[in-house]
Amino acid sequence: MKKILVPVDFSTNSMNALRFALDIALKNKQEVVVMHTLSLLEITADTTFTGFYIPVATDQIRFVEKELTRFVKKALAPFKDKNLEKQVKTEVVPGAGAAEVILQMTQKFKADIVIMGTTGASGMKRIFIGSVAAKIVEKSKVPVIVIPRSYRRKAVNKIGYASDLAHPEKELTALQPIAQILGAEIEIFHVEPTFPTSKGFLTFKPEKDIPALKTKLKLKSLEYQLVKTKYDNDFYGGVYKYVRKAKPGLIAMFSHKRSWIGNMITPSKSKGLAYHAEVPVVSIKA
Repeated sequence: MKKILVPVDFSTNSMNALRFALDIALKNKQEVVVMHTLSLLEITADTTFTGFYIPVATDQIRFVEKELTRFVKKALAPFKDKNLEKQVKTEVVPGAGAAEVILQMTQKFKADIVIMGTTGASGMKRIFIGSVAAKIVEKSKVPVIVIPRSYRRKAVNKIGYASDLAHPEKELTALQPIAQILGAEIEIFHVEPTFPTSKGFLTFKPEKDIPALKTKLKLKSLEYQLVKTKYDNDFYGGVYKYVRKAKPGLIAMFSHKRSWIGNMITPSKSKGLAYHAEVPVVSIKA
């Protein structure tokens, strides 16, 4: 993973996301692209307004570029390594629809991972507007780490990998590069009971499968926890229970391609966690 894309909106939570990315870049020498999407004012040539200045597009871009430079310098302030600044690049990208622009820039900049903040959304706002971060989680082809509003900067020593146990080897293989850049160990956890019961859970034998996965994937450490909930399919309750008990620095989930009717009946768990996570969440395409 050589390039990190960090979309920012100048909020406090964007600052948290950027510093999370800078911590990673400092340890691994990655390039960090900090971008801001800008919706330009539409100015007509025959405007009747007089007596005050209406900025043109180029002026707006220059103003935001200066603000973005100040924002990045503020983010860099706590870091003692002055060479870190050389790894950071800023981009102001004009366009309509923040999520769509970010997804396009992920491909243009050839980013290996996206790290961004979210303030969450609930109720009618969640249904009709949604969160930019949730849209990125749903559609991004590269892993996305979402930083919650309550996040406080600290090292990530453990990743809690939420698994249905259907494809642990493939998913652990995809998760390994993220664990490596964070310097974190992985712990698999499964939330039970589910209805219908996961086929993976029925065939998974921790005492045999965990050591086998650890050996095959050359992992220094691999643990497993079964999280019991009071009600069937209480996935979020199980995740929050796990977070409080195990205290992981990051939750990892794998998102699967879904139909529109599937989204209506059973909303995406990755997207749901992006709204209401207590710790950073990484979503990876299955």
